Amino acid sequence: MDCCPPEADPPLAEIFGLMKTMIKKSFLLSACVVLLTSCEKKSKEVDLVTFKVRGEVVSIDPASRRIMISHEEIPNYMMAMTMPFKVKDTTLFVGVSVGDSVQGTLAVSRSESWLETLSVIGKGEPPKEMPAEDIRIARLFQKGKPLPDLEFRNQDNRPVRFSSFKGKVVAVTFIYTRCPLPDFCIRMSDYFARIQRTLKKDASLAEKWHLVSISFDTKHDSPVVLKKYGKNYGADFTRWDFLTGNEDAIMKITDGFDMFIQNERGGIFNHNLRTAILDKNGKLVETIISNEWKPEEVAEKMRELSKK
Repeated sequence: MDCCPPEADPPLAEIFGLMKTMIKKSFLLSACVVLLTSCEKKSKEVDLVTFKVRGEVVSIDPASRRIMISHEEIPNYMMAMTMPFKVKDTTLFVGVSVGDSVQGTLAVSRSESWLETLSVIGKGEPPKEMPAEDIRIARLFQKGKPLPDLEFRNQDNRPVRFSSFKGKVVAVTFIYTRCPLPDFCIRMSDYFARIQRTLKKDASLAEKWHLVSISFDTKHDSPVVLKKYGKNYGADFTRWDFLTGNEDAIMKITDGFDMFIQNERGGIFNHNLRTAILDKNGKLVETIISNEWKPEEVAEKMRELSKK
């Protein structure tokens, strides 16, 4: 005879209660999975945004896959201005001429922007050829010659000249901190951050190189603003200076590199790009006129020059 009576089966109410709890947990788990999946999809979606663009074609450069458009305001993104747009598919240029009114879709990712679609909505008059005597030839800095020893102010509000870097190989680029396009100033700063990381790994190059980013937005990009901007890119300010200056100094340095800079409304600039490499004597070695360069190649060039 057993000392304890056999256990009674659990009542139906308790069984249904357990089943209800299990169903709730299963539902919550499914909801979490759906929510996580939705968040992941949403995160991927915001990595690429698109905007409608309308304007008039100013120039077309199939070799560099660029088209210059004087465009209307792009709501929630950019004021009306004239600027170059990149295309990945050059067949978009077929049937498009300078002076045409066009519309298209601008795609912007975290790292670049490009025209995804482009169509002509109105044919324009062909431009008149500009007489040779009316074409202004900029006084460009010459390869093998030093840059003018202009005075700037760095992120610590200290005076800086190119002669301050004598004995070091220097890479110079041009930016402004409010630039919205990922393949313009943002890319230049990101590339310089990568050059900094690469060169800092080589202890033999210590004190033999320097990076310089010059802002042409003299009214907004104060030393305080530039320092905050530099910190966002992990700048080591002992090796990377962010410079501003008076209008005259900025005009002389940008004009010498044949830069086009137009101050538009809303703190936005229409501009092209330049990156330069100077040798240890401050002489111009190379000028890169686009954003289609690799930071690894510039770092290697600077390494070679530092050993000469």
